[in-house]
Amino acid sequence: MNSQQEHFDTQRLNAIPITGVAERLGCVIKRVGATYKTHCPWHDDTNPSLTLYDGDTESHCYCYSCNKWGSVIDFVMQHENWSFQEACRWLSQEYVIGTTAPLGFVSRRRQKPTVMKQEPAYTYIPRDMMEALVSAENSLCRCMMRMFQPAAVEWFVEVYRIGSYPSGELEDSTVFPSIDRQGRVCNLKVQHYDTDPGSPRFCHSDRNPYWLGSIWLKEGKLPAGAHFQSACLFGEHLLSRNPESTVALVESPKNALFGALAFPEMTWVATGNKGMLKREVLKPLQGRNVIVIPDCDAVGVWTDTLRGMADLANFTVSDFCQRNAPHGQPKFDIADYLQQQRFVLPST
Repeated sequence: MNSQQEHFDTQRLNAIPITGVAERLGCVIKRVGATYKTHCPWHDDTNPSLTLYDGDTESHCYCYSCNKWGSVIDFVMQHENWSFQEACRWLSQEYVIGTTAPLGFVSRRRQKPTVMKQEPAYTYIPRDMMEALVSAENSLCRCMMRMFQPAAVEWFVEVYRIGSYPSGELEDSTVFPSIDRQGRVCNLKVQHYDTDPGSPRFCHSDRNPYWLGSIWLKEGKLPAGAHFQSACLFGEHLLSRNPESTVALVESPKNALFGALAFPEMTWVATGNKGMLKREVLKPLQGRNVIVIPDCDAVGVWTDTLRGMADLANFTVSDFCQRNAPHGQPKFDIADYLQQQRFVLPST
């Protein structure tokens, strides 16, 4: 009866980024060149052969092994063995896209109207604009290639989609994308680092950061009046790809990258700044085991804050930075520690 009463907005449902849908269904996604692949639900697929295509008006998938093609709805139906109505209902609920009753239908039962919580009208950065920036030719990568193997640095560029952007006289500022669990690009943080190995500020930021979303909005590259989602962890898109791993939570994206290179068995994410240690930001960590590694000066504050979120995840706060900080360095963090361990200034 309910399936006859519901009308689904299939146009909007099929426009949902299919990479995000796959992640919500627990699929393991691999980036291959400029495309994303996962295991095909239409056949016994041991090597990911289903290519996912996110589109502005319509997303779809195609398997180059069994030649099956499908829309977002088709993919959900096949993956979950659901009917058309069940797949549409799940997508509508997950992405807050309402359903309606057919014209002329009048309920015989007096019901309290259901109020659906509407997602704010956020603007997300088009994925192709972000992908055009992905590069290891930036200030942070130049620094880190002095401490780690270049192949390792190129690995985190690929995984975290780190980029490069010209900033005034600086041609190699580093871009940190905030990508949510649905694969949507919430914003792009730009930061430049001191690349002089003889400087005491080597591999530390030498300019104030800014956000590309705001810059592109002023330049007319994004819709007027755009409102950007700020409650997104750096590295959040990796949580669905590594559902069983322990999560390491730090403050800055740079710390997350250093940690990922030194301890790749954990999934490293960052809040972006101390003020973003909020429940709405940490919600994607629901039910996970999380090792929290605050900067030296934030151990007490983060410990107190996370006590009120014990129901969200299994948080374990480490005082590692505090214990290892040299005297007189209150801002000491995990990246500083790893930099000391791995980098030796060239002899003169």
